[in-house]
Amino acid sequence: MRFMNKSKYFMLFSGAIVLVGIIVGLIFGGLNLGIDFTGGSILTVELHEQYDMQVVQDALSANGIDASTTQLVKAGNDDTQAVIRMQEMSETMDDATVREDVIATLQETYPLAEGGEVESVGGVTTGEIIRNAFLAVLIASAFMLIYIWIRFELFSGLAALTALVHDVLIMTAVVSIARVQINSSYIAAVLTIVGYSINDTIVLFDRIRENNKRYSISSKTRAQVADISIKETLSRTINTSVTTLVMILALYIFGVESIKEFALPLIIGLISGTYSSIFIASPVWVRLMHLKHKKDYKKLTEKIAKVK
Repeated sequence: MRFMNKSKYFMLFSGAIVLVGIIVGLIFGGLNLGIDFTGGSILTVELHEQYDMQVVQDALSANGIDASTTQLVKAGNDDTQAVIRMQEMSETMDDATVREDVIATLQETYPLAEGGEVESVGGVTTGEIIRNAFLAVLIASAFMLIYIWIRFELFSGLAALTALVHDVLIMTAVVSIARVQINSSYIAAVLTIVGYSINDTIVLFDRIRENNKRYSISSKTRAQVADISIKETLSRTINTSVTTLVMILALYIFGVESIKEFALPLIIGLISGTYSSIFIASPVWVRLMHLKHKKDYKKLTEKIAKVK
C-alpha cells in the first residue's frame, strides 16, 4: 500500500472529525466542563453495606439531579460509602432538602443509609488551568523540537509536532462530540498522550533517516522512502499500541468512575497517536522535503543561468 498517495484523504478525515467537534461544541455552548471547572457540591453517603452504583444514580435522577453531570465514586477502599459530586444546583433546590430526599430514596433499598452535610467546593478557574496546560505542552513541544532537530533534522521535528497538535485536537473533538465531562483528569490524559505518542513517531523517523542514507533522491523519492519506512515499522507500531490499548481498555471496563474519566481520553489519544504517526507525521515530512528540494532546485537553476 502506498500510504503517501492517500495522505490527503487521511488529513481530510482528521479535519472532518475536528470540524464536527467544533460544530457540536458550538451547538451545546462549548465543552462539557465538569465539577473541577464549574464547582459544585459534595455529599458523602454511608450505606452500611455494599451497594450498586446504579441504584445511587437512580436515586439522584429521581430527585431531579442530572446524573450525567454528577460524579459518583467510592470512598477509597470502603465499599459502603459513596461520594457524590454534584454540579451547582438551581436556586430552587436547597442543599439540605436535596440531601434529605436523596437519603430517603436510598433508604428504600438500603435502610441504614445516612449522609453527612453537603459541602460546597469551588471550581478551578478554567482559564488558569487551560493556560497552565497549554504552557506545559508548549514547553514540552519546544524541547521535543530541539531534540528531534539535533537527533534528526528540523523538518522531522516540525512534522512530529504537527502530529502532536493533531492528537490533542482529535482528543478534544471526540470528547466534545460524545459530550464527555472534562475535568482535571482529562488534562492529565492529554499531557500523557503528548509524551507517549511521540514515541511511535520517533521510531518511524529513525527508520526514515536510515532509508534516506540507503536510497538517493535519484533512486527513490522521499514519498517512496516514507512508504518503505512505514511498512518496515508498521508491525512494531501496531503491536505496541494494541498491547497498551488492551491494558487501558481493561482499566476503563473494570475501573471505577474516576479511573474511567482518565482512561477514556487515553484510549482516544492512543488511537489518534498511532494514526497520526503513520498518516499525519510522514506526509507532513514528505511535503516539507518536497518544498525544500524544489527551493534548492530553483536556486541551482538560477545559479546555472547566471554562470551561462
